[in-house]
Amino acid sequence: MKQLVERLYSRLWLGVFCCWMGCVQGVGAQEAQVADGGDASATTQQIAVLLEKMAVAARSLNYDGTLVYLHEDRLETLGLQHRVEQGQVREHLISLSGPLRTVARERERVMCVSPDGYPISVVREAGVRFLDAEGIDPHALIDHYHVELLDKVRVAGRDTEVVEIAPRDALRYGYRFHIDRETALPLKSDLIDQDRQPLEQLMFTSITVHEGDGFVAPTRDQPIRSAPATAAESHWRFEEVPAGFELVMHHTMAQPNGSAIEHFMFTDRLSAYSIYVDQDIENGLDGLASIGAVHAAGRQLDGYQLIAVGEVPAATVQAAIGGVHRIQSTTKKQP
Repeated sequence: MKQLVERLYSRLWLGVFCCWMGCVQGVGAQEAQVADGGDASATTQQIAVLLEKMAVAARSLNYDGTLVYLHEDRLETLGLQHRVEQGQVREHLISLSGPLRTVARERERVMCVSPDGYPISVVREAGVRFLDAEGIDPHALIDHYHVELLDKVRVAGRDTEVVEIAPRDALRYGYRFHIDRETALPLKSDLIDQDRQPLEQLMFTSITVHEGDGFVAPTRDQPIRSAPATAAESHWRFEEVPAGFELVMHHTMAQPNGSAIEHFMFTDRLSAYSIYVDQDIENGLDGLASIGAVHAAGRQLDGYQLIAVGEVPAATVQAAIGGVHRIQSTTKKQP
């Protein structure tokens, strides 16, 4: 259970950079440039091209920058250094205001240092990056999101294209990306709710782009957002899954004490949540917890601890955990 708590803590800082959060004021009132029929299709394709360029820029460019992060009426200043050397990404993030916190990533490992100096080292999960736009396909989102191209905005003295992916219901969050017209880097973005109001905001106040070595870091495995739906070979079943979400990943994590944690990941092709099934029920989560926009819901069932967690609304993880049940078996207890 301690490992799960550590994973939730790291997920907050890693999750901050799974999207780049956007416009503080004014964008919600802007008129989208989407029309009906063929114009809408052409605009969706234009957005797809912009998002692909953004994903490639995050894997190929070297840059240093200062950012501000606004969440829960708190403002933090962050320093970020990003390097791509021989196709390998190295990133270092440090808080410049408030408690000292750092996050560093090199190759397949992420190191987080909390305000009390306690380090957490984790293997990077598939698809998780500080700048994560991999696998976003606007054509696959139209059932549950409004995908629009908004008016241009200047950020950190640079012209940007503004892409908004707004949720159609209260089961998911959306994003508003400000994409630099010259480099395709996301300079500003919002995590937004159904009313298109920002929940978290992240913005470069200054950025310097450096000449790279020409290498583009490869994607690591298939992005979760574009992974095919799957059926888990497990005793666990999931009923009344929140609308639009599908199971796309299932694996078992062996623990040092010989027990195991089963991990199931669900996505609607933009947002995602995980369900963990743990044999260790001590100090487990019962009810709802949240860290910023990351919500978790937990309960115990048949001697197992269940936790659903994700950067989704509380109602989504509550519905997800409520629909879990276990097929009874006469064999030896397994996860």
